[in-house]
Amino acid sequence: MSVVNRSFPMLILGLILSPPSGAMALDDTALCARAQEVYGVTPERCVMPSAPASKATTGLSEEMLESHIFFPQGGADLNDDAQVQIAVLLTVLDTTVMQNACLRLIGHSDSSGGDAANKALARKRADTVANALRSGLKDPTRLRDVLSEGEAAPLQGIPSTSPLNRRVEIQAKTCPP
Repeated sequence: MSVVNRSFPMLILGLILSPPSGAMALDDTALCARAQEVYGVTPERCVMPSAPASKATTGLSEEMLESHIFFPQGGADLNDDAQVQIAVLLTVLDTTVMQNACLRLIGHSDSSGGDAANKALARKRADTVANALRSGLKDPTRLRDVLSEGEAAPLQGIPSTSPLNRRVEIQAKTCPP
């Protein structure tokens, strides 16, 4: 059973951030290039040429790809794609249109492993994304909720064992005054 309040509209954005210690990271030039290539957005700190990029075929809509950060099996470290997504999200959240948005992060897992372990791993994933966003937001209090669903809410139409269920869902709504 899902405990997520579905009144939060889903955020249709891309994201990024600094890698956790020990993770292989893109340098600033590569990070900027990826943000421009994949999302057509140049983060404020970047000055770079653009080059074409292609997205992997997952069967998911652009909305789903942009509002979720995906993880490897058993992992909670951000890969290069996740770092690019978070960097772009931080840039978008700094725009006039999104400056009053608050975020809710919901960690998920596939159904491999036990229920308690999956819930803990999903929370660790959500915390990883939360830490990355907090470090880049001018007002970290905009990150309102960090939750874990574990394996309880697989993507609709996707088998519960699919790697696509190893994710953090990002939702946004207008912050209360």
